[in-house]
Amino acid sequence: MPNRKLKAERELKAVNQSDVAKFLGISSNTYWNKENGKTEFTVSEAKKLAEYFGVSVVDLFFKDIDNKKFTEGNIQSI
Repeated sequence: MPNRKLKAERELKAVNQSDVAKFLGISSNTYWNKENGKTEFTVSEAKKLAEYFGVSVVDLFFKDIDNKKFTEGNIQSI
């Protein structure tokens, strides 16, 4: 499942996927796969992203835009 909250935060900050990928030290293609739910972020990446966007990991990965909890999805390790 694509992470709509992550995409919204990225767009709000006016950065593209390449910018965020560079920040995380991963390729743009890898980031695209992660943002679109094809693969999962590591716990370390999730923490970095939350700090980058100024939100909690829970808000970024487990709540959608309407504050409804995501049904499992991205970081299953947390």
